[in-house]
Order: sequence, then C-alpha cells, then structure tokens
Amino acid sequence: MNGKETEKGNLDPVCGMTVTKENAACSYEYKGKTYYFCAASCKDEFASSPDKYLK
Repeated sequence: MNGKETEKGNLDPVCGMTVTKENAACSYEYKGKTYYFCAASCKDEFASSPDKYLK
C-alpha cells in the first residue's frame, strides 16, 4: 500500500483502508505529501518507518 488516492478517498498506507480527509483519524506529512490514516496506531506505525510502507 502506498497511500495513493482512489475515487472514494485515500488508502491508509499501513492497513489499506479507504479514508477521506474528512473522516481520517489523523494525517502525517512525509517528503511533502500528506498521508491519511484510519487510526492513530496506523499513523504511528507509518511514522516509525515510512519507507517500509511506500514501496
């Protein structure tokens, strides 16, 4: 998963759940791009090793 946009929203790069800016639990900016997450635990996991989830 890589946090890419879909027609319904954005994919949480950790768990793959579709989220929108409006319903995201949180977001995180990395290398100039904002990623959206379904839960703070997914954001924390991503923040600890972003490149692992962007391959």
